[in-house]
Amino acid sequence: MQAIEFNSQFEHGQITLPKTLHLAEGQQVRVLILLDETAAENGAVQGDSKSVWERTAGAWQGNNLVREPQGEYEQRLELK
Repeated sequence: MQAIEFNSQFEHGQITLPKTLHLAEGQQVRVLILLDETAAENGAVQGDSKSVWERTAGAWQGNNLVREPQGEYEQRLELK
């Protein structure tokens, strides 16, 4: 097994790989995520502890949302 080390940031649920990392398409890899303790000691911003609902509540700034008519309910056959 070969180990490749690089630094990256976790953003929007993704970790960016360096473009210089040459992997074959479909190549199997094992991923181990180690948090950088030195960044935490230096006061780096920790991950947002609020849920997606708390971060986005009230964020819509467009026109009022309108729910269009949903049509008629489907009539299903009765179970026997």
